[in-house]
Amino acid sequence: MRTAQAWTRWAAALALVACAWAATPASGAEWVDAYAAGLRSMDAGDWNGAVTGFQRALAIKNVDSDKVRAYGTVFIAYYPHRELGIAYFNLGDLAHARTELSASLAQSFSQRAEDYLERIMAGGTPAPPSPAGGTPSPSTPPAATPAPASGTPPSSPAAGSATTAVGERLSVAVLPFESKDIGADLGSIDLLDKLVTGFVNSGRFKVIERAQLEKILNEQKLGLTGVLDASTAAQIGKGIGVDGVVVGSITRSGNTVTIDARLIDTESAAILTARDAFSNGISLQDLSQMITELVGKIQADLPMVSGYVIRVDGANLTLDIGTKNGIRKGIKCLVYREGAPMVHPVTGEVIGKMIDEICEVQVTDVFDGYCTATVTKSKSGEPEIRDRVTTK
Repeated sequence: MRTAQAWTRWAAALALVACAWAATPASGAEWVDAYAAGLRSMDAGDWNGAVTGFQRALAIKNVDSDKVRAYGTVFIAYYPHRELGIAYFNLGDLAHARTELSASLAQSFSQRAEDYLERIMAGGTPAPPSPAGGTPSPSTPPAATPAPASGTPPSSPAAGSATTAVGERLSVAVLPFESKDIGADLGSIDLLDKLVTGFVNSGRFKVIERAQLEKILNEQKLGLTGVLDASTAAQIGKGIGVDGVVVGSITRSGNTVTIDARLIDTESAAILTARDAFSNGISLQDLSQMITELVGKIQADLPMVSGYVIRVDGANLTLDIGTKNGIRKGIKCLVYREGAPMVHPVTGEVIGKMIDEICEVQVTDVFDGYCTATVTKSKSGEPEIRDRVTTK
């Protein structure tokens, strides 16, 4: 166990780093500010705030490393995947914690990430969220204190809190990208396969596998050249039954490769998010890192948050999540209602609650603290005030 003296040294070091970042000019790197905000939230035991900070940092700089130039001659240890994983761990979202910790270890080994990942793999659960100032030791995972099962929504969450999956995640199909000046010297590297793998590994989306996608397209006699406008892409996606399609282009100039991607809603043909990334090399590692960065940016634009229905007007709902939670127009959400507790027949332990999926909605207008949404798919019953909602 880490001693109190060692913990004090770590806290002091964190304070010094925070002070250094606070002195950064306004023109400094945005990822530094976001990462610092995540660490401050973590130090205060605000795990939802930590998730937001680290997701914003990852959207800009997506690689964990023990030495990254922050500004000028100042270098810092930068582990956003690791710290995001630990924040998810403390929120009880073990699936996303495992994904982020694994990503961190793949990029830069740290004992802190390995300790937490081993605890997850051993079936460990975090202690209940602590009050401000109750941050656990940064190198030792929390003790195995009994906690609600990860699938049990909190009884009174703050709007926009992180949540475990309810129902299906946002389903997407990655269509062939337009290739510009990509020669045969990439050898056996299949960029479309790498893109599909990147979206699968994010854990955020339900991804149509490439073989299944090609089968569906062949059955429908749809040919793709990799050059698709939003309307055509949306029609194809709607035809194969997904919520969104990912299209874009990959361009090479010398040894530099740039990838541009758009996630298009299949119902409205609206672009939900558009992101890019680049690589200074064409090796497998360079291209894989570029794709990981791209997927991380798209994932950060579509955060998994939860809240409540606070107003119902027919098919039009008002939800208590808004721009401050990362919600944007076009995002799809699931409205659900908690039912009776699920009790283990042997131990008598409450292991979750019954969930009734009420409907799916799509966000139409977004404000700072709330948004409006319209019902797009009914499932069971009618939505009511106080129903729970989670991004799809």
